[in-house]
Amino acid sequence: MFASLSRSWEFTKLSYGLLREHKHLTLFPLLSTTAAFLVLASFALPLWGLGLFEEWSAALDSTSEQSQDAAMYITAFLFYFCNYFVIVFFNSALCACVMEILERGDASVGFGLKFATKRIYSIFGWALVSAVIGMLLKALERNRKSGRFIAAILGSAWTAMTYFVIPIIVTDGVGPIEAFKRSVRTLRSTWGTALMGNFSMGMIAFLLMLPIFALAAVLFWFAAQSQSEILWVVAILATILMVIASIAATATADGVFKAYLYAYATGRSLPGDTDTAKFAEAFRAK
Repeated sequence: MFASLSRSWEFTKLSYGLLREHKHLTLFPLLSTTAAFLVLASFALPLWGLGLFEEWSAALDSTSEQSQDAAMYITAFLFYFCNYFVIVFFNSALCACVMEILERGDASVGFGLKFATKRIYSIFGWALVSAVIGMLLKALERNRKSGRFIAAILGSAWTAMTYFVIPIIVTDGVGPIEAFKRSVRTLRSTWGTALMGNFSMGMIAFLLMLPIFALAAVLFWFAAQSQSEILWVVAILATILMVIASIAATATADGVFKAYLYAYATGRSLPGDTDTAKFAEAFRAK
């Protein structure tokens, strides 16, 4: 376990190292978040205007069968689909850039967006599958006795099994079912590294947030002491910007990590200074 954690820590440093050299990659999580917010607004505002938002929200969170409005379920499914679509699209664009950087040394944001557009049909298919699974898991959660526990287990298993779907869509352009099968096959030899890598990424995200919270606390303390509205505004805006930057960096590094793993697992090019011995240990036959 400790050896696996050590390797994953090395992969984490490798991912942040590439991110440090190609800071523009952080634009993809920011674009994804913006697009997801617009999707939310495009659904929430019309429902709010029609007076359906609170009614449908309560019905979706309720365990009763009092509401069987087909329009509610269709709208919920469309929301899931649109949300997954923008997330998969921008994650695919990020992955395409990382793969290009690993092979040729550089890739622009425009390159990633154009490449993701070329894979639009595969992205559409995977977003559709993800929306179906998301709806099924949500339906399981409606059973408060055991549904939430089962949904949590199935959700975790689904997340693990689909770990390499995005890199596979980017590199091979296959459909959602084939991408899922290939992800599972690859996962069989890499699951320990992948999961421990996620643990390391989570630890890094936590460590990155600590100085942000400390600095935010200092800013708010000065604002409270001075009782200045300007300092309060500065403290709030500075905290929001730091949190956004930290989340964007963490999300980008996670995408870089998956691309690195998949590139090595499938024999693709890696930078000359990459310590392939670590990958060889992680991918040794079991």
